[in-house]
Amino acid sequence: MHFDAHADLRESYNGEKFSHASAIRRCLDHKNVSVISFGIRNISQTEIPYLRKNTKKIKIFWAKDKKKWDLVKFKKMIKNKDVYLTFDVDGFDLSIMPATGTPEPGGLLWDETLKILKIAAKNSNIVGADINELAPIKGFDSYNFLTAKLAYKILSYKFLKDRL
Repeated sequence: MHFDAHADLRESYNGEKFSHASAIRRCLDHKNVSVISFGIRNISQTEIPYLRKNTKKIKIFWAKDKKKWDLVKFKKMIKNKDVYLTFDVDGFDLSIMPATGTPEPGGLLWDETLKILKIAAKNSNIVGADINELAPIKGFDSYNFLTAKLAYKILSYKFLKDRL
């Protein structure tokens, strides 16, 4: 599972194959990996042909379509599967998370993010997680706290899923 403002499907970025802009593409280099992305709202022209060619391995829940997301379908996609969760904080709307290097308007809000994480915790086996792209703003600790709280929620949902 991938939460992000960006698809990260580039072959390389500025000549670097292992760039933050190609992280998901590198994951998909492995035959047994597929990805479900949430909150994407920025994709480059060079990523689109790759996305179209790999629709069986990539499912994107576009931020612009939040009101039409089929979370029942999402639940079926992850049912009883091992899931690694990667969360770039720019996946959040910049109104709640401006402390990132590449903020984008129109992203995920807190409650809808927690709803997705709860579905994932209840229906799959979360085997690991990471949180990326926090760029602290001096004097504004609320964004650091939001990131820490996100980590707390992911861990809590993973280990207390019977109580969700």
